[in-house]
Amino acid sequence: MSNPHDAFFKSLFSDTAELINLLRDLLHPEVLRQLDLSGIQPLPTEVVRESLNVGLSDLRFRVPWRAGGHLALRLLLEHQSTVDPTMPLRALRYIMDVWSTTPRQDHKLPVALTVIIFHGPRPWSAARALSELYDAPPEALPYLTPHLPQLQLHLIDLAERDEDAVPGQGAGKLGLMLMRNAHDDNLWHTLERRVNLWSEGYIERGPSTMTTTLRYIYEVTDPELPPALKTKLTTIVNPRDKEALMTAADRLRQEGRLEGRLEGRLEGRAEALQEGALLAKREFTLKVLSRRFGPLPDDVAQQVLSADVATLDRLTDDLFTAPSLHALMTGEG
Repeated sequence: MSNPHDAFFKSLFSDTAELINLLRDLLHPEVLRQLDLSGIQPLPTEVVRESLNVGLSDLRFRVPWRAGGHLALRLLLEHQSTVDPTMPLRALRYIMDVWSTTPRQDHKLPVALTVIIFHGPRPWSAARALSELYDAPPEALPYLTPHLPQLQLHLIDLAERDEDAVPGQGAGKLGLMLMRNAHDDNLWHTLERRVNLWSEGYIERGPSTMTTTLRYIYEVTDPELPPALKTKLTTIVNPRDKEALMTAADRLRQEGRLEGRLEGRLEGRAEALQEGALLAKREFTLKVLSRRFGPLPDDVAQQVLSADVATLDRLTDDLFTAPSLHALMTGEG
Protein backbone atom coordinates (compact mmCIF):
# COMPACT_ATOMS: atom_id res chain seq x y z
CA MET A 1 0.00 0.00 0.00
CA SER A 2 1.59 3.19 -1.18
CA ASN A 3 -0.31 5.92 0.70
CA PRO A 4 -2.71 6.49 3.61
CA HIS A 5 -5.74 6.46 1.31
CA ASP A 6 -4.94 2.87 0.24
CA ALA A 7 -4.55 1.65 3.81
CA PHE A 8 -7.75 3.34 4.97
CA PHE A 9 -9.81 2.20 1.98
CA LYS A 10 -8.71 -1.42 2.36
CA SER A 11 -9.24 -1.41 6.11
CA LEU A 12 -12.83 -0.18 5.69
CA PHE A 13 -14.03 -2.30 2.78
CA SER A 14 -12.26 -5.54 3.57
CA ASP A 15 -15.12 -5.77 6.08
CA THR A 16 -17.82 -7.53 4.04
CA ALA A 17 -20.57 -5.83 6.06
CA GLU A 18 -19.30 -2.45 4.88
CA LEU A 19 -18.98 -3.81 1.35
CA ILE A 20 -22.62 -4.95 1.40
CA ASN A 21 -23.73 -1.49 2.56
CA LEU A 22 -21.80 0.00 -0.34
CA LEU A 23 -23.23 -2.40 -2.91
CA ARG A 24 -26.80 -1.69 -1.81
CA ASP A 25 -26.24 1.91 -2.91
CA LEU A 26 -24.33 1.10 -6.10
CA LEU A 27 -26.13 -1.80 -7.78
CA HIS A 28 -29.61 -1.97 -9.33
CA PRO A 29 -32.24 -3.55 -7.03
CA GLU A 30 -32.82 -6.41 -9.47
CA VAL A 31 -29.12 -7.25 -9.45
CA LEU A 32 -29.14 -7.20 -5.64
CA ARG A 33 -32.15 -9.55 -5.58
CA GLN A 34 -30.25 -12.08 -7.67
CA LEU A 35 -27.09 -11.97 -5.56
CA ASP A 36 -26.45 -13.93 -2.36
CA LEU A 37 -24.69 -11.17 -0.47
CA SER A 38 -24.25 -13.41 2.57
CA GLY A 39 -21.91 -15.56 0.49
CA ILE A 40 -19.34 -12.88 -0.33
CA GLN A 41 -15.82 -14.29 -0.36
CA PRO A 42 -12.70 -12.09 -0.30
CA LEU A 43 -10.04 -12.93 -2.89
CA PRO A 44 -6.28 -12.31 -2.74
CA THR A 45 -5.42 -8.65 -3.19
CA GLU A 46 -2.18 -8.89 -5.14
CA VAL A 47 -2.04 -7.52 -8.69
CA VAL A 48 -4.27 -9.71 -10.83
CA ARG A 49 -1.52 -10.67 -13.27
CA GLU A 50 1.97 -9.24 -13.27
CA SER A 51 2.15 -9.68 -17.04
CA LEU A 52 -0.77 -7.29 -17.48
CA ASN A 53 1.20 -4.46 -15.87
CA VAL A 54 -1.94 -3.08 -14.25
CA GLY A 55 -2.42 -1.95 -10.68
CA LEU A 56 -5.89 -3.33 -10.08
CA SER A 57 -4.85 -4.58 -6.67
CA ASP A 58 -7.13 -2.98 -4.10
CA LEU A 59 -9.92 -5.37 -3.16
CA ARG A 60 -11.46 -8.35 -4.92
CA PHE A 61 -14.47 -10.46 -3.95
CA ARG A 62 -16.57 -13.27 -5.34
CA VAL A 63 -20.34 -12.91 -4.83
CA PRO A 64 -22.50 -15.91 -5.81
CA TRP A 65 -25.76 -15.68 -7.67
CA ARG A 66 -28.79 -17.04 -5.81
CA ALA A 67 -29.49 -19.34 -8.75
CA GLY A 68 -26.54 -21.44 -7.68
CA GLY A 69 -23.75 -22.96 -9.67
CA HIS A 70 -20.35 -21.40 -10.03
CA LEU A 71 -21.31 -18.23 -11.84
CA ALA A 72 -20.09 -15.34 -9.76
CA LEU A 73 -19.98 -11.58 -9.75
CA ARG A 74 -16.42 -10.45 -9.36
CA LEU A 75 -15.97 -7.05 -7.76
CA LEU A 76 -12.93 -4.86 -7.55
CA LEU A 77 -13.03 -1.57 -5.69
CA GLU A 78 -10.31 0.84 -6.56
CA HIS A 79 -9.78 4.38 -5.40
CA GLN A 80 -7.90 6.77 -7.65
CA SER A 81 -6.36 9.97 -6.35
CA THR A 82 -5.43 11.07 -9.88
CA VAL A 83 -7.19 10.73 -13.22
CA ASP A 84 -6.08 7.72 -15.29
CA PRO A 85 -6.81 8.25 -19.02
CA THR A 86 -6.50 4.49 -19.71
CA MET A 87 -8.89 3.31 -16.98
CA PRO A 88 -11.42 1.71 -19.40
CA LEU A 89 -8.59 -0.35 -20.88
CA ARG A 90 -7.38 -1.36 -17.40
CA ALA A 91 -10.91 -2.44 -16.50
CA LEU A 92 -11.17 -4.51 -19.69
CA ARG A 93 -7.84 -6.18 -18.96
CA TYR A 94 -9.11 -7.13 -15.51
CA ILE A 95 -12.25 -8.63 -17.00
CA MET A 96 -10.27 -10.56 -19.61
CA ASP A 97 -8.02 -11.94 -16.89
CA VAL A 98 -11.03 -13.14 -14.90
CA TRP A 99 -12.42 -14.85 -17.98
CA SER A 100 -9.14 -16.54 -18.83
CA THR A 101 -8.47 -17.88 -15.32
CA THR A 102 -11.94 -18.95 -14.16
CA PRO A 103 -13.31 -22.43 -14.96
CA ARG A 104 -16.39 -22.11 -17.16
CA GLN A 105 -19.71 -23.92 -17.00
CA ASP A 106 -21.64 -24.46 -20.21
CA HIS A 107 -19.20 -22.10 -21.95
CA LYS A 108 -20.62 -19.14 -20.01
CA LEU A 109 -18.45 -16.30 -18.82
CA PRO A 110 -18.54 -15.07 -15.21
CA VAL A 111 -19.71 -11.51 -14.73
CA ALA A 112 -16.75 -9.29 -13.85
CA LEU A 113 -17.44 -5.78 -12.59
CA THR A 114 -14.89 -3.09 -11.82
CA VAL A 115 -16.09 -0.39 -9.42
CA ILE A 116 -13.82 2.66 -9.28
CA ILE A 117 -14.03 4.99 -6.31
CA PHE A 118 -12.47 8.30 -7.39
CA HIS A 119 -11.61 10.96 -4.82
CA GLY A 120 -9.57 13.48 -6.75
CA PRO A 121 -9.76 17.19 -5.97
CA ARG A 122 -11.63 17.82 -9.23
CA PRO A 123 -14.19 15.71 -11.13
CA TRP A 124 -13.02 12.88 -13.37
CA SER A 125 -11.95 14.34 -16.72
CA ALA A 126 -10.74 11.27 -18.62
CA ALA A 127 -12.52 8.60 -20.68
CA ARG A 128 -15.41 6.76 -19.03
CA ALA A 129 -16.00 4.30 -21.88
CA LEU A 130 -13.77 2.08 -23.96
CA SER A 131 -15.25 3.55 -27.14
CA GLU A 132 -13.66 6.91 -26.25
CA LEU A 133 -10.22 5.35 -26.65
CA TYR A 134 -10.67 3.98 -30.17
CA ASP A 135 -8.49 5.64 -32.79
CA ALA A 136 -11.03 6.02 -35.58
CA PRO A 137 -12.94 8.88 -37.24
CA PRO A 138 -16.07 9.74 -35.24
CA GLU A 139 -18.15 9.31 -38.42
CA ALA A 140 -17.02 5.67 -38.74
CA LEU A 141 -17.41 4.55 -35.12
CA PRO A 142 -21.23 4.09 -35.14
CA TYR A 143 -20.87 1.51 -37.89
CA LEU A 144 -18.03 -0.30 -36.12
CA THR A 145 -19.57 -0.29 -32.64
CA PRO A 146 -21.45 -3.62 -32.99
CA HIS A 147 -18.16 -5.35 -33.77
CA LEU A 148 -15.99 -3.79 -31.03
CA PRO A 149 -15.75 -4.47 -27.27
CA GLN A 150 -17.88 -2.03 -25.28
CA LEU A 151 -17.35 -1.10 -21.66
CA GLN A 152 -18.75 1.78 -19.60
CA LEU A 153 -16.91 2.40 -16.34
CA HIS A 154 -18.79 1.94 -13.09
CA LEU A 155 -17.19 5.10 -11.74
CA ILE A 156 -18.14 6.65 -8.42
CA ASP A 157 -16.75 10.18 -8.58
CA LEU A 158 -16.95 11.52 -5.04
CA ALA A 159 -16.09 15.04 -6.23
CA GLU A 160 -19.33 15.13 -8.24
CA ARG A 161 -21.48 14.17 -5.26
CA ASP A 162 -22.71 16.09 -2.27
CA GLU A 163 -21.70 14.58 1.06
CA ASP A 164 -25.21 13.22 1.58
CA ALA A 165 -24.99 11.37 -1.74
CA VAL A 166 -21.83 9.46 -0.80
CA PRO A 167 -22.70 5.73 -0.83
CA GLY A 168 -22.55 3.36 2.13
CA GLN A 169 -23.54 3.56 5.78
CA GLY A 170 -21.84 4.20 9.09
CA ALA A 171 -18.07 3.82 9.06
CA GLY A 172 -17.93 3.14 5.32
CA LYS A 173 -19.95 6.23 4.42
CA LEU A 174 -17.93 8.39 6.78
CA GLY A 175 -14.73 6.97 5.33
CA LEU A 176 -15.70 7.91 1.77
CA MET A 177 -16.73 11.37 2.96
CA LEU A 178 -13.30 11.82 4.51
CA MET A 179 -11.61 10.65 1.31
CA ARG A 180 -13.83 13.03 -0.66
CA ASN A 181 -12.71 15.93 1.55
CA ALA A 182 -9.09 14.82 1.98
CA HIS A 183 -7.95 17.85 -0.03
CA ASP A 184 -9.45 20.26 2.51
CA ASP A 185 -7.29 21.99 5.10
CA ASN A 186 -8.83 20.27 8.09
CA LEU A 187 -10.66 16.93 8.05
CA TRP A 188 -11.71 17.31 11.67
CA HIS A 189 -14.47 19.62 10.36
CA THR A 190 -15.91 16.72 8.34
CA LEU A 191 -15.86 14.42 11.34
CA GLU A 192 -17.52 17.06 13.51
CA ARG A 193 -20.33 17.51 10.96
CA ARG A 194 -20.79 13.75 10.64
CA VAL A 195 -20.15 12.59 14.17
CA ASN A 196 -23.44 10.64 13.97
CA LEU A 197 -21.83 8.36 11.37
CA TRP A 198 -18.81 7.89 13.63
CA SER A 199 -21.22 6.88 16.39
CA GLU A 200 -23.02 4.48 14.04
CA GLY A 201 -19.71 2.95 12.99
CA TYR A 202 -18.64 2.54 16.61
CA ILE A 203 -21.88 0.77 17.52
CA GLU A 204 -21.73 -1.53 14.48
CA ARG A 205 -17.99 -2.18 14.17
CA GLY A 206 -16.46 -1.39 17.56
CA PRO A 207 -13.55 0.83 18.59
CA SER A 208 -10.92 -0.69 16.26
CA THR A 209 -12.55 0.57 13.06
CA MET A 210 -13.12 4.02 14.49
CA THR A 211 -9.53 4.24 15.72
CA THR A 212 -8.54 3.51 12.12
CA THR A 213 -10.71 6.47 11.09
CA LEU A 214 -8.93 8.76 13.55
CA ARG A 215 -5.57 7.49 12.31
CA TYR A 216 -6.50 8.37 8.73
CA ILE A 217 -7.44 11.92 9.71
CA TYR A 218 -4.14 12.32 11.54
CA GLU A 219 -2.35 11.14 8.41
CA VAL A 220 -3.81 13.74 6.07
CA THR A 221 -4.68 16.76 8.21
CA ASP A 222 -3.65 18.83 11.22
CA PRO A 223 -2.64 16.47 14.06
CA GLU A 224 -4.56 18.25 16.82
CA LEU A 225 -7.92 16.70 17.70
CA PRO A 226 -10.10 19.72 18.64
CA PRO A 227 -11.02 19.56 22.36
CA ALA A 228 -14.75 20.05 21.71
CA LEU A 229 -14.80 17.18 19.21
CA LYS A 230 -12.82 14.98 21.57
CA THR A 231 -15.48 15.61 24.20
CA LYS A 232 -18.21 14.58 21.74
CA LEU A 233 -16.41 11.35 20.89
CA THR A 234 -15.84 10.43 24.53
CA THR A 235 -19.56 10.79 25.27
CA ILE A 236 -20.33 8.24 22.53
CA VAL A 237 -18.06 5.35 23.51
CA ASN A 238 -18.67 2.89 26.34
CA PRO A 239 -16.67 3.49 29.53
CA ARG A 240 -14.63 0.34 28.89
CA ASP A 241 -13.51 1.66 25.49
CA LYS A 242 -13.15 5.34 26.34
CA GLU A 243 -9.66 5.25 27.81
CA ALA A 244 -8.26 2.94 25.13
CA LEU A 245 -9.76 4.94 22.27
CA MET A 246 -8.67 8.35 23.51
CA THR A 247 -5.24 7.03 24.51
CA ALA A 248 -4.79 5.78 20.96
CA ALA A 249 -5.79 9.18 19.58
CA ASP A 250 -3.41 11.00 21.91
CA ARG A 251 -0.59 8.59 21.08
CA LEU A 252 -0.98 9.29 17.39
CA ARG A 253 -0.61 13.00 18.08
CA GLN A 254 2.20 12.73 20.64
CA GLU A 255 4.34 10.41 18.57
CA GLY A 256 3.91 12.66 15.55
CA ARG A 257 3.53 9.42 13.61
CA LEU A 258 1.79 11.05 10.72
CA GLU A 259 2.47 14.70 11.45
CA GLY A 260 2.73 17.31 8.73
CA ARG A 261 1.58 17.64 5.14
CA LEU A 262 2.60 15.45 2.26
CA GLU A 263 4.80 18.29 1.00
CA GLY A 264 6.95 18.41 4.14
CA ARG A 265 9.06 16.05 6.23
CA LEU A 266 9.05 13.50 3.40
CA GLU A 267 11.54 11.11 4.93
CA GLY A 268 9.79 10.85 8.29
CA ARG A 269 6.39 10.69 6.61
CA ALA A 270 7.48 7.77 4.43
CA GLU A 271 8.43 5.81 7.54
CA ALA A 272 5.12 6.73 9.17
CA LEU A 273 3.14 5.61 6.16
CA GLN A 274 4.94 2.27 6.13
CA GLU A 275 4.10 1.77 9.79
CA GLY A 276 0.47 2.73 9.21
CA ALA A 277 0.28 0.36 6.24
CA LEU A 278 1.70 -2.51 8.32
CA LEU A 279 -0.84 -1.86 11.09
CA ALA A 280 -3.69 -1.86 8.57
CA LYS A 281 -2.39 -5.07 6.99
CA ARG A 282 -2.27 -6.79 10.38
CA GLU A 283 -5.84 -5.67 11.15
CA PHE A 284 -7.04 -6.89 7.76
CA THR A 285 -5.35 -10.29 8.29
CA LEU A 286 -7.05 -10.64 11.68
CA LYS A 287 -10.41 -9.96 10.06
CA VAL A 288 -10.09 -12.48 7.25
CA LEU A 289 -8.68 -15.18 9.56
CA SER A 290 -11.61 -14.66 11.93
CA ARG A 291 -14.11 -14.97 9.06
CA ARG A 292 -12.51 -18.23 7.92
CA PHE A 293 -11.82 -19.92 11.26
CA GLY A 294 -14.03 -18.11 13.77
CA PRO A 295 -12.79 -16.38 16.96
CA LEU A 296 -9.00 -16.58 17.13
CA PRO A 297 -7.06 -17.80 20.20
CA ASP A 298 -5.15 -15.06 21.98
CA ASP A 299 -1.76 -16.51 21.01
CA VAL A 300 -2.72 -16.56 17.32
CA ALA A 301 -4.00 -12.98 17.46
CA GLN A 302 -0.72 -11.88 19.07
CA GLN A 303 1.25 -13.68 16.34
CA VAL A 304 -0.65 -11.74 13.67
CA LEU A 305 -0.32 -8.43 15.51
CA SER A 306 3.48 -8.82 15.61
CA ALA A 307 3.94 -10.39 12.15
CA ASP A 308 6.08 -8.85 9.44
CA VAL A 309 4.89 -8.17 5.88
CA ALA A 310 6.24 -11.46 4.48
CA THR A 311 4.39 -13.51 7.11
CA LEU A 312 1.15 -11.57 6.56
CA ASP A 313 1.41 -12.14 2.81
CA ARG A 314 1.87 -15.89 3.37
CA LEU A 315 -1.15 -16.07 5.68
CA THR A 316 -3.47 -14.34 3.22
CA ASP A 317 -2.09 -16.29 0.23
CA ASP A 318 -2.68 -19.66 1.97
CA LEU A 319 -5.89 -18.68 3.73
CA PHE A 320 -8.35 -20.55 1.49
CA THR A 321 -6.24 -23.69 0.97
CA ALA A 322 -5.06 -24.38 4.52
CA PRO A 323 -7.01 -27.28 6.10
CA SER A 324 -6.93 -25.76 9.58
CA LEU A 325 -5.86 -22.68 11.50
CA HIS A 326 -2.94 -24.61 13.03
CA ALA A 327 -1.74 -25.67 9.58
CA LEU A 328 -1.96 -22.11 8.32
CA MET A 329 -0.06 -20.59 11.25
CA THR A 330 2.69 -23.24 11.21
CA GLY A 331 2.98 -23.36 7.42
CA GLU A 332 2.25 -27.08 7.34
CA GLY A 333 -0.81 -26.92 5.07
